[in-house]
Amino acid sequence: MKIAMISSGNSIYVKKIANALVERGYEIILFTLPNHNKLLSDFDKRITVVTLPVKGKFGYFLNASYIRKYLKKHPVDLVNSHYASGYGTLSRYVGFHPLALAVFGSDVYEYPFRSKLNMKTMIKNLNNADIITSTSNVMVKKVREFYDKDKEIYVTPFGVDINRFHPIEVEKDDVFEFGIVKKIEPKYGIDILIKAYKKFCGIYPEAKTRLCIYGRGSALDEYKNLADSLGLNEKIQFKGFIQNELVPEVLSHMDVAVYSSSKNSESFGVAVVEAMACGIPVIASDASGFTEVMEDGKTGFLFPMKDIEALVNCMVKMYEMTPEERKKMSQAGIERVRNLYDFSKNMDTYELAIGKAIKSK
Repeated sequence: MKIAMISSGNSIYVKKIANALVERGYEIILFTLPNHNKLLSDFDKRITVVTLPVKGKFGYFLNASYIRKYLKKHPVDLVNSHYASGYGTLSRYVGFHPLALAVFGSDVYEYPFRSKLNMKTMIKNLNNADIITSTSNVMVKKVREFYDKDKEIYVTPFGVDINRFHPIEVEKDDVFEFGIVKKIEPKYGIDILIKAYKKFCGIYPEAKTRLCIYGRGSALDEYKNLADSLGLNEKIQFKGFIQNELVPEVLSHMDVAVYSSSKNSESFGVAVVEAMACGIPVIASDASGFTEVMEDGKTGFLFPMKDIEALVNCMVKMYEMTPEERKKMSQAGIERVRNLYDFSKNMDTYELAIGKAIKSK
């Protein structure tokens, strides 16, 4: 099958899906805006990448004729578009069918609620699709808050490569390490984690512990200043950005991974899944994506968003558990990922979903 993907070249998720489809024998053409080219070098070389002529928001409208002309010369069996907002709009203007449209996160949780025009646009884009896919059940529920049409939404989880994300033997010191690998943005609640860790250190002033924060983003300086003001410079380490291929090793140095997102915008808790796959117990806020992938009390602990005291209690419980108890929790996380979030199995589900778009025509 030949598939045209109208999607962002900046998205690691688009890259993984495109590369996996090529490995499975599909012929892929990727159409992406010129300002969405950060990850293009990571796409499989067998993928035909077409960088569109018009960048920015206008590109979602003005590039349609370019794609139509291209597809007349190079016919495909299916258009698969990711992000139902911008690229969904572009796909609607292209007018090609069958179309499989994937809702991906911010396009559902944020975009429709910014204005009435955005909401109308989103509904038009969803109506235009022959099938809709979602990475999680909680995101389907979010879509149903504003889209009540009788159109099935196929859940295609976005898991991890268990050949890369698995427990790794690393040399560890005697310091108990809490950690997080995430973009340093306000919505991810890392300030809440820092404040909770301060309280935790007050409970265990003599304990050898540290908090390692991996990532980059707009709030980095703010959070460094917060750590400084709380007197935590020697206990909190800001490690900076790391490539995805290094994440398993980084996670394996942690005793507990903590994800304290403060907004209900986690469409799928892939960071939590990565940690569980590596055998790391997890503490996470009850953001919807986390509640779907975790089992509270079994693979880790959930706490109410923004509740610093509740997070401290979870950190205390993790710290006071015996190594055997944490090992049991680790094993439960590994098994849950292998059963539900093995990326290879998830791609089987994805193939079945996009195949239904073909059959719909």
